[in-house]
Amino acid sequence: MDDPAPKGPRPAGGLPRPPGPLRRLVRAGGALLVARAEFASAELALARAQLMRWLGLALLALLLGLLGLLSLTALVTLLLWPALGWGALLLPAVVYVGGGVWVLRRLMHEVATAPPLLHETLQELMRDRDALRRAMGGAADGAHDPGSPSNPHNPRPGDAT
Repeated sequence: MDDPAPKGPRPAGGLPRPPGPLRRLVRAGGALLVARAEFASAELALARAQLMRWLGLALLALLLGLLGLLSLTALVTLLLWPALGWGALLLPAVVYVGGGVWVLRRLMHEVATAPPLLHETLQELMRDRDALRRAMGGAADGAHDPGSPSNPHNPRPGDAT
């Protein structure tokens, strides 16, 4: 009753296991993806904490600034009312609108020049991709990238043919 089949665990489905180097490559790739996902998660947590801190400080500054501005406006209006009448109310209104426009333009500039979300994580993933391409035999020219513009056999969706 000798069984010619090899002894040892077989995966479910009865297929033989992949060779050792391929298994190690898949494990290493999986571990790399998990590490990058953890890095992205940590970066998002830091960004969220920083955003909440900035939001709290901005709201406090806004509250205190508005209270001070209200007091100053009332004082200026009372002092200038005998000389300017309604102009005493128009002057602070023009200053406030001008300040609001300036703040809005600055905000739009900062949003336009801010780095994209997860910038560091994306940079790490690109470095990993390049390292894997070098390790796999130098596909750095994009020939193996199906969405690469240099691959005429498989253009990106929406590209002109």
